[in-house]
Amino acid sequence: MRASGPITWHERTSRIALIILWGARLLFKPVLSLWPSNDFGIAVLGRLSWVIDKITPTPRAVHITATELGGVPGEQIISPKPVEDPLENATILYFHGGGFVFCGPSTHRQLCVQLALESGAPVYSMDYRQVPVVPVAGSVQDAMRAYEALLEIADDPTHIVVAGDSAGGYLAAKVAEIAALRGLQRPAAVIGYSPLLNLDLDRHDRAYMLKDAYLPIKALDKLRPRWIGEEAIEGEMNPVDADPAVFPPMFLSAAEYELTRPDVEIMTGRLADAGRVVETHLWRGQVHAWPVLARALPEAGALITLSIVFARRAVVALGDGRAA
Repeated sequence: MRASGPITWHERTSRIALIILWGARLLFKPVLSLWPSNDFGIAVLGRLSWVIDKITPTPRAVHITATELGGVPGEQIISPKPVEDPLENATILYFHGGGFVFCGPSTHRQLCVQLALESGAPVYSMDYRQVPVVPVAGSVQDAMRAYEALLEIADDPTHIVVAGDSAGGYLAAKVAEIAALRGLQRPAAVIGYSPLLNLDLDRHDRAYMLKDAYLPIKALDKLRPRWIGEEAIEGEMNPVDADPAVFPPMFLSAAEYELTRPDVEIMTGRLADAGRVVETHLWRGQVHAWPVLARALPEAGALITLSIVFARRAVVALGDGRAA
């Protein structure tokens, strides 16, 4: 492990991580490259959440209940186990990844369970609308509805941590940006696991983008028109282009070779140059959004722990009047 400013590189890779990495390259990427991006193809992918919900046992270490925030469905996860150093009076609002076309709370349940166990805070995992029902602008609207509703019921609305992976990381960043633009209470911190901070992925070197372990850039090129649609996205379309001053402390991560890493590094640099609080972890030998594999992958657990430690510092700083 080596650190340079706000960026820390993690060099060691577990055996299971390497198996997952090569399995993704040899199996998942070829399938995703050929998968149709029409309504039928997206609908089939959308069944993934249903299948996982049916075949995965409900974790017994936590209490999970169906809920809704601002009309957006989701689930609330509460850990009954005491935490030695909990996030005092904090609440975590989580947005799942899936390219704005698939996945849901069930696919990301183990990650959110781990967040609840590590933090001692209630976790709200939201099932926001996606393509083809709505473009990204509609997903952003759902994210803001959930956040505004949580401001009304949270134990301490100043201690809300907004988190997400991939497309959900985009929504987490947008919530922070739009909250500032609207004059709402900002989140205490933003956590982005492999966050998609830029919908214009063609800005970056094509040769690098082709190295992603399982996300085919050509497939995302086909999805982009469906992401954008005809409805404008509030604020900047790409969080990486937003004024760094609108963001609270941010925790970011990316794998060595993945589509989101260039913008994670750009965002880190912009925040650091503006004097904002930012901590970024880059990891060799991982796949996109690897914390989703919370129970199977040691690096996933390690990154989740690092993110909760960061969130705890941000919450404590708020209480001390030292927030950025």
